[in-house]
Amino acid sequence: MKKIDYKWTMLLLISAAYFLAQGTRQIYSAVLPDIKAAFGSDISDASLGLVGSAFTLAFGIVIPFAGMAADFFRRKWIIVAGCLLFSAGIFLSGFATGIGMLFIAYGLMNGIGQSLMPPCNSSLISEFHTDTRGTAFSVYQGAIYLGIVVCSVIASNMASGHVDGWRKAFWVFGALGILWTLVLILFLKDTPNVGKKGETSVVDALKAFFSKPTALWMMAALGCYFFATYGVKIWTPLFMMRAFPDMAPATAVFHGVFWFYLGAFIGVSLSGRLSDRLKPSRPYIRFEVELAGILLCIPFIMIIAGTSSMTLMIVALAFFGFATGVYDSNLYAAMLEVIDPQYRAFATGIFGCGGCIVGALGPVVMGLLSDAFSIRLAFASLAIFALIGSGFVAISRFVTVKKDII
Repeated sequence: MKKIDYKWTMLLLISAAYFLAQGTRQIYSAVLPDIKAAFGSDISDASLGLVGSAFTLAFGIVIPFAGMAADFFRRKWIIVAGCLLFSAGIFLSGFATGIGMLFIAYGLMNGIGQSLMPPCNSSLISEFHTDTRGTAFSVYQGAIYLGIVVCSVIASNMASGHVDGWRKAFWVFGALGILWTLVLILFLKDTPNVGKKGETSVVDALKAFFSKPTALWMMAALGCYFFATYGVKIWTPLFMMRAFPDMAPATAVFHGVFWFYLGAFIGVSLSGRLSDRLKPSRPYIRFEVELAGILLCIPFIMIIAGTSSMTLMIVALAFFGFATGVYDSNLYAAMLEVIDPQYRAFATGIFGCGGCIVGALGPVVMGLLSDAFSIRLAFASLAIFALIGSGFVAISRFVTVKKDII
């Protein structure tokens, strides 16, 4: 198969793997009310949020090492190992009898397994897609959104009205991930890494990232963005049930997930193609798109937190999703423009690590604020982090990128 054809086959394979990865990550929030009921009413919101934070923290700590491995070893087998590990973690989560096992299986195994994949995925997309990079990353991101919606809705319906139905959701999607691991083994090519790795070192890889102020500012922005969006992803279904007490759990999951990710899918699709088309005439367009996306998040977070109208909340969720899609469309594409191609997988790992360490605090801090005050106040607090993050992106665009861009 010719390379020009394989680049789309490769994109399909890794996008489908991350469809399952992100989708199975989201089923935790989709079945959160059922887990809380199964484990007893004495389980606090903070302890439930801690499981989500454990995932994000494990993901963030391991991802730079995954990036380093991706630049120096075979990317195919790192992706395969990641897919197998996260799928096993999801499958075992279905056997949990308390927070402790969920912490290990869903939090640690799932988090570590998923962390192995993004650096390799981003490196392959960046290598095989040059003129179509924004479009390719948009397809990849769109698959993630679709996975979240599909898996969440199916999981919530499996759990609704069935004793231990939430366990079946973990078992089914964990098994699907294990099966897709076999597909990756069969069809994903073991393509060599770009560059002469024997002439480089870990120190060189670290310098490639940390010598670029733009990359550091973008990483700080990512941390603020993850703090806000991870909190939303974990807590929105439960938030809607509390805001509208008569709403059934499956309905809350549908509205809390579908409208947000419908907007995100539209945002990422339009913004990715737009940035590719404007790149020749506007060399910093990817950074401008990032800034627009994170700024747009702020007003819609506030509307979601404050409204008592179901219609207005749905509209705000859709537009908030659109804003995150705009930001996500060039999330990695922008940062990678200041990184030597030889070290892009490692840079992705470092980038994700910094973002996830800050973002890991989002779900548990929201749980603490919800226990101490109200879940509405917890949601409103997320706008502060989006505002701070927008300042960091603005510094990248208007101060540092001109010097750093390759």
